[in-house]
Amino acid sequence: MDVRALMTALCAWAVPGLGHVFLGRLSKAAYFFLLITGLFALGVWLGDGGSVSAARFPFHLYGQYGAGLPAYVASLIGAGPLHATIDRLELGVLMTTVAGILNIIVVVDAYEIARLDSRKG
Repeated sequence: MDVRALMTALCAWAVPGLGHVFLGRLSKAAYFFLLITGLFALGVWLGDGGSVSAARFPFHLYGQYGAGLPAYVASLIGAGPLHATIDRLELGVLMTTVAGILNIIVVVDAYEIARLDSRKG
């Protein structure tokens, strides 16, 4: 069990791109951070803050929590009641879920890079 690779994966999950920062791949980290966080923020904006909610979308939350700490913060915001009908709510839910699933792929990438680097060194 490679502790460095696990810590890299945990950091990559918590903040999109942070695992690649620890690996020294700054351009890749910036790309992943902007892509995933931007997509997630756009989804939250489209849903007027209500697109990440365990009460309204219990199954989507599994995918959304793949985005790490931003999903946790958004779930605190989205826990309140909706004050009006939101036309773009489903699109916001879809975008935040896709962002979380993309981040899981990025976590696996960071883990594999760290694991292979530790075998070489």
